[in-house]
Amino acid sequence: MKKEILMKQNLKNIFLGSFFITFSGVMLTLFLPLYLKEKGLTILEIGALLTVGLALGGFIFSVFYSKFLMKTKLKIGLNLSSLFAFLQSFVIFIFLSSFGALISNFVNVFTNASSSISQDVAIQHNVPKNKHRLISSLYLVIGSLGLLSGIIVAYFILKNIGFRYGFLTFAIVALLSMYFYSKVHDKTRFRLKKKTKLPKITFNLKLVLFSELIYWFALSSSSSLVVTFLVTDLFKGSSFWIAGLFAGLHFSIVITTILTYKYFDKFNLVKTSIIGMFIILLSALLVIFSKSIYFVLVAMILEGIGAAIWVPSKSAFYWKLIKPENREKISGYLFGWRGMTNALGPLMGGFLAFYFGILAPFYFKMIIAFLVILIYFYVLRKT
Repeated sequence: MKKEILMKQNLKNIFLGSFFITFSGVMLTLFLPLYLKEKGLTILEIGALLTVGLALGGFIFSVFYSKFLMKTKLKIGLNLSSLFAFLQSFVIFIFLSSFGALISNFVNVFTNASSSISQDVAIQHNVPKNKHRLISSLYLVIGSLGLLSGIIVAYFILKNIGFRYGFLTFAIVALLSMYFYSKVHDKTRFRLKKKTKLPKITFNLKLVLFSELIYWFALSSSSSLVVTFLVTDLFKGSSFWIAGLFAGLHFSIVITTILTYKYFDKFNLVKTSIIGMFIILLSALLVIFSKSIYFVLVAMILEGIGAAIWVPSKSAFYWKLIKPENREKISGYLFGWRGMTNALGPLMGGFLAFYFGILAPFYFKMIIAFLVILIYFYVLRKT
């Protein structure tokens, strides 16, 4: 079989597998904070619980996993992420409590690291020449479709069968990804002939990766936990609005990506990254001055538009800067640090909201987005 045909088949199976992985994580990432809030925990207590669960061993596992992935087949790494995704939801089904939430988020570290690194490396080894932004855009669309589908299903499941069997349903969904991941072949993969040390990273790549990490930190500090309290406490809304806001976010990501990727592919990747991050900054500003939950919905849609432009641009940019033989190692360190920032985010968001008000995390997000824009302008001058 020709390499080009095999690459297309690999990408199809990776994308379909990632659809079910992202689908299966919706209950944990978006609706667990609501369950814990209904149990009487404060936003700071939930943030601390999520952070402790996510932080345990996150960086160490990511670095270890990247080394493990270099010595095994990609399908094995991908299938391990499916197993972890199953376990993180199944734990909640068995222990529907704060203890279960803690253990589930501990397992979520392994899920995020293994799926992110495996998918990132597998995609990089199967990207056709000069198709970096196209593949990155398709990857984003598939992920957002998985989240959007999961949000809709999760809302109706919560209304009809409750949290416990909702988590069981999503645990089973995670196993569906194994069918597609098992079809991924390693024949398109770059193979090392000898061991190499962690490669030297250019200053521009360091800046791009640093900007990504601080933004994910700001995003995780203002995501599902803060949005849950924003909806229920400030606007007196229900789970319908929590589902609606995130559905609006991912729907706009899908539509914007489909409509724009051909046009933005003609522009400098750093310039489009700036445009995307500027729109994200505006979305945070709109939440801060929102007087109605409908304005928050508009802000989430606006954030989706910005993310649809920023995520493929920054991903395609650093993929181009990474040599094939360095992909596993750099991806391992990147997602290790990202895991740590994502882990600290809920605690940061809970702290800011508890002591300075529910809108404080969005001020923080706005400041970080502005800093990222400044970094991109510096990188633009140097490229």
